Amino acid sequence: MTEPTSRPRSTIAAHPITSATIAILVAADIFCTLYTPIYARITPKVGDFPFFYFYLLIFMPITSLVLWLVIRLQRRLEPPAQAQEPEREAVG
Repeated sequence: MTEPTSRPRSTIAAHPITSATIAILVAADIFCTLYTPIYARITPKVGDFPFFYFYLLIFMPITSLVLWLVIRLQRRLEPPAQAQEPEREAVG
């Protein structure tokens, strides 16, 4: 009889919800930055500054938090570090 060979599953296949969450967070972050009709307007103003500047000033810390969260989620996908075996000396 032959034993079924089992391949190790990829981290994406092993954790599909976490991988999908990472993809959605990164895609939303890129979309909100590149889709200019969201923030390319003059009103509302704060003093003489248009909305564009305040949107970007507020969005940069949000981007930092989102990318930090993505990094934390990616670390959860990594397999645990295995204990390293001591190196064996070659007998010759």
